[in-house]
Amino acid sequence: MILATALAATTADFDVRTLDGQSASGRLTSLDAGGLVLETADGPRTFALADLATVNPQTPAGTRRDAALWVELVDDTGLAADEYTVKSGKASIRSPLGETELPAAGVRWVRFGAPERYDPKLTEQWREIVASQPASDLLVVRREEALDYLEGVLRDIDAETCQFELDDEVIPVKRSKIAGLVYAHPQQRALPESVGMLVAADGSRLPILEARLVDDTLKLTTPVGASFEVPLERIARLDFSSGKLAYLSDLEPEKVEFTPLVGFAEPSDALLDFYHYRRDKGFAGQPLRLEGKVFKKGLSLISRTQLVYRLPDDYRLFRATAGIDDATRETGSVQLVIKGDGKTLWESEVRGVDPPHKLELPVEGVKRLEILADYGESLDVGDRLDLGDAHVTK
Repeated sequence: MILATALAATTADFDVRTLDGQSASGRLTSLDAGGLVLETADGPRTFALADLATVNPQTPAGTRRDAALWVELVDDTGLAADEYTVKSGKASIRSPLGETELPAAGVRWVRFGAPERYDPKLTEQWREIVASQPASDLLVVRREEALDYLEGVLRDIDAETCQFELDDEVIPVKRSKIAGLVYAHPQQRALPESVGMLVAADGSRLPILEARLVDDTLKLTTPVGASFEVPLERIARLDFSSGKLAYLSDLEPEKVEFTPLVGFAEPSDALLDFYHYRRDKGFAGQPLRLEGKVFKKGLSLISRTQLVYRLPDDYRLFRATAGIDDATRETGSVQLVIKGDGKTLWESEVRGVDPPHKLELPVEGVKRLEILADYGESLDVGDRLDLGDAHVTK
């Protein structure tokens, strides 16, 4: 793993967030194997790469643009591209992030057409075809309102034609008739582990093996060996949290149970849906907000709601900011109980008139994490509990 940075004449401002909830803003001045250095208003701050969660530009990335096709590589690279060709087993991909060459064996699939205009029905069919893990290459074509495919061997591809070997005969097929290409990978080769993920303004995602900042461009290589040049203004976010952090709002709870204050013989589906917990937003669709601070990630619950999560292995800490959402903080209260494998880790009444609680609870070895938002002193009046940035970390 190699990360190096050369200072540019002008360096973009970034917001850094760590796994333990620290945050800082300033100029990115260094990024290498020793960590990331941010020049803040209080002076330089250094962060170890292993401690980073996200690094995001303060200025929003440029707008998305239409692409001619979408390419997926075997290392989880996803690229909105302008052109894809193959010559003698070497694939060339041209995109706003540069032109890269790699063995065609490193390509998982190519789907032609602007991703923004893909038909949802055909997209579902495409996913099923890709998920089938074919033993042979597939040439995918559109027949009326459905996708179909031929099994064979994908050969050279240029802007007009795809050479496709079928039953020992190589047939030229016009690109205009092709919906996509799926490459067979009967044996998954081992790849080096990435240190992070870059997401670009157009939705492209690039796993980072090596990176180097030159002037205002981040030059990086992915685990499969593809090289890209990403101008800083095209970066939507840098994510170093993969495998180290899991937001509860990104996990599916093993159990969800809502009990209304007034009993019903059988609560209607509409009632259950109305009081169903929310992910990354409040009950009216607004951002999660506690004492003026907005949380992009988190949960919003109403009394009485019980959530049970089966935790991934090797996570040590549960962190969250617990409080009554600003929309109802003057009247709201909730009795919050958090348990790990049945053992109470934290219990308290959470009231809107009090400051939010910053939780950091040990969950090492815990298999099931239970969160109960029970009725507080105000019963069901204003009981909108937010768990801002609720996550577990290794």
